[in-house]
Amino acid sequence: MSNEIKIGILAVVSIVIGIIGVKFMKGQNIFSNHTTIYVKYDQVDQLSASSPVLMNGFQVGSVAEVKLDPEDMNSVLVTLHIDPEIRIHKEARAEIGSSLMGGTYVIIGKNKNCEGVSCVANEGNLNGIALGMIGSMLPKEDLEEYTSALRENLGGMLDTVNQKINDPDPNNKIGQSIRDLSATLENLKSSTQQLESIMRNNAQNLNTTMSNMAVLTNTLAENNDKITGILASTQTFTDDLSQMNLSNTMSKADTTLLSANKAVEQLQTTLATSDKMVTNLNEMVTKMKNGEGTIGLMLNDDKLYKNLTKTSEELSKVLTDFKEKPYRYMPLKSRRKVLKHDEKDAEAEGKN
Repeated sequence: MSNEIKIGILAVVSIVIGIIGVKFMKGQNIFSNHTTIYVKYDQVDQLSASSPVLMNGFQVGSVAEVKLDPEDMNSVLVTLHIDPEIRIHKEARAEIGSSLMGGTYVIIGKNKNCEGVSCVANEGNLNGIALGMIGSMLPKEDLEEYTSALRENLGGMLDTVNQKINDPDPNNKIGQSIRDLSATLENLKSSTQQLESIMRNNAQNLNTTMSNMAVLTNTLAENNDKITGILASTQTFTDDLSQMNLSNTMSKADTTLLSANKAVEQLQTTLATSDKMVTNLNEMVTKMKNGEGTIGLMLNDDKLYKNLTKTSEELSKVLTDFKEKPYRYMPLKSRRKVLKHDEKDAEAEGKN
């Protein structure tokens, strides 16, 4: 036997085992016969394949398939596989029940003994109904009695509650709370109406605002590349700043500030010296005004001024005479020679 044949047989066996396993997980036994019954429901309460089918609490089959009826999409068609030894009367019904744990199942209810044509045949139909949780927990007679008692008790309780609510006694906290709640709801209703009026009156403005926002978002979307470039440039700038030698820059700045401080100190010293000089000058001018010192006397004493002027004039005459007649001031000159020179000068002046 070749390897290809062995592989093919192994594949077939694996497929068969897989099908059997799936059927087994669904609660179906492919090695035994069963009776197929179809049931139509308006709704199935989440009934699924492999759910059990019970009769008097005993499992007599399982749900094989749940699907929408192809002939009526508002109905659900359920396929039941029932033990062939179980005979179900045509007047029985398949009731869907629910447990407290959330599981669903099918109960064969109202069944009775049947023979031949009075029994549901293979691939026959059966009436179906969904009981719900309470209906599946209680028989119909007990359910009616239970609902009747519940209705009576609930009615009395509602009357008591209604009376308690309408009691105007100020100590009636429940009634007061209900009235406060009613007033709150009225205020809420009024606020809602006002809000609706505001929205209606400002609908055009809101539409304009939304249109502007849409234009803005479109503009942002259209300029996404530019915005991305700006952000990238900003990132590059911040990276350059982070890579700069800020410590050296700050050190140089500190040195510059120290130099500036020294210059300011020198300037302050110079200003102080200037202030001192100005003060001295002011004192000197004050003394001069008061006639103190030589300059002050010259400015304030006319006699001294006149003497100085006279002295200056006489000194000027002496210098002029010395320039014109220097022989008078030469040493070892006799008086006679001086007079002789004076006569010559007088004659020369007479001729002129």
